[in-house]
Amino acid sequence: MHTKRMRPASLSASTMAAFLLLALPLLLTSTFAYPIITEVDESFTKCFNFNVPDDDDAHMVFIALPHEVDNDVEEWFNTKLNDMTRKGSNDFMKTLPEVSKEIHEKINDEDFNGRSNVYLKLTVPKRPVLRHQMFMWYAPVVVMNVVKASQRGQKNNKNVRPPGGYSVCFENKNADQRVKLIFDVVLTSDEGQEDELQNKIIKKEHLTPLESNFQEGIKAANTILNEMKYMEKREARMRHTAESTNSKIRLFSYVSVIVLLGVTWLQRTYLKSYFKKKKLM
Repeated sequence: MHTKRMRPASLSASTMAAFLLLALPLLLTSTFAYPIITEVDESFTKCFNFNVPDDDDAHMVFIALPHEVDNDVEEWFNTKLNDMTRKGSNDFMKTLPEVSKEIHEKINDEDFNGRSNVYLKLTVPKRPVLRHQMFMWYAPVVVMNVVKASQRGQKNNKNVRPPGGYSVCFENKNADQRVKLIFDVVLTSDEGQEDELQNKIIKKEHLTPLESNFQEGIKAANTILNEMKYMEKREARMRHTAESTNSKIRLFSYVSVIVLLGVTWLQRTYLKSYFKKKKLM
């Protein structure tokens, strides 16, 4: 009597290959970049240049923070701005949510939404200034559709070629305070790509448990990649802060040594003249 062995269920090679081809774009394209954080010294202007493709447009979001801002406050605003500019997010290009009580307690009431004396200047070559305004502390400045804004007022608007290059300048007019700027630039072509990719993936109800676990693994891997990129940028910022602190300590050490030598020379000169006056030398 022959008995048939039951073979365990397995994915066919063609099914697995098709699934990998569908899932690979999600892994490669859904890693997001975090907003840029830059510092502007006292009475200094710092500029950045951005290029926008001819057939595209872009949105820009900016937030100004005092240089001595608490790390938790900076982390909160960085995360919320990332949610505002991340494609597929529920908060994409919406208003900044209300600051939580814990974060608000770490912000000086005088600074919150106060005048920063830091100015944003958005320009395009051979065109009028697109935006020139002063930041309010902790209040986001949103510039929507910069390409369309640059073409307003131009004759034969439909035939005007987009300028492509844009200059963003931060002018700190404070004479005794450095500032931090958090900003991000989002191309409109990025909007909705997450939903399109999700639609290309096999629906959950059509997958076997193994395939479902594989898809969850891809999402977890994307989360880990995003966290690694964020930690890499945060490490670079902390390294910059450490190097700046070390240079200040080194300068203070040099000044201390010079002062000590100067005081020693003055004491020696005084004692020498004193002993000569007392005829002890």
